[in-house]
Amino acid sequence: MHLHIITPTGTAYEGEVGRFQFTSATGMMEFLPGHAPMIAEVKAGNIHTENEEIVCGAGVVRIENDEITVVCEPS
Repeated sequence: MHLHIITPTGTAYEGEVGRFQFTSATGMMEFLPGHAPMIAEVKAGNIHTENEEIVCGAGVVRIENDEITVVCEPS
């Protein structure tokens, strides 16, 4: 999956990931390859991939066709 994290100041992260985990308004969510399309709220905190932990402000996430785009406030 391709992850792209965008803040008002530019791209905070871009790269390939095997899993993507974050805290939404309804609790912890995790995306794996082949996930159904969706849009969700991202709460400020840490985004986890299999190799990294990325600090992110509040925002939204969109996943479709293994493309994940997070638009959030800078941390």
